[in-house]
Amino acid sequence: MSKEQELIKQAEKLALLSSSENPVEKLKELLKNEADYHMGARVAAFFYIAVEENLFGKEKNKLINQAKRLINTYPLPDDAEQQLEQLLNLASSDIEKLELEGISNILFRKRNNAVKKIKK
Repeated sequence: MSKEQELIKQAEKLALLSSSENPVEKLKELLKNEADYHMGARVAAFFYIAVEENLFGKEKNKLINQAKRLINTYPLPDDAEQQLEQLLNLASSDIEKLELEGISNILFRKRNNAVKKIKK
């Protein structure tokens, strides 16, 4: 298991703590010595997805959370666009479709930025 995967697992466990146990402060402590800012940001994204699932249940926004996990996976899967398209096809409401289209735009920008960095 990679360092990032281990940190994500720890962050998702922290998300289950009650607010009186200060999970955000514990997440900050977990990431305070992490030199890779982008990895820390991805770990934090998984933490907040887990917090949302803990608060509202895993079924609420299930497709949205799957898409959020997808775009915060490093490296991005080669078929990320196809996976996102499948989630979009499963969306049952206009709100879900709108949110997934927004995530699709984020994925497009991430891919574009990665291509620009490679060309430099």
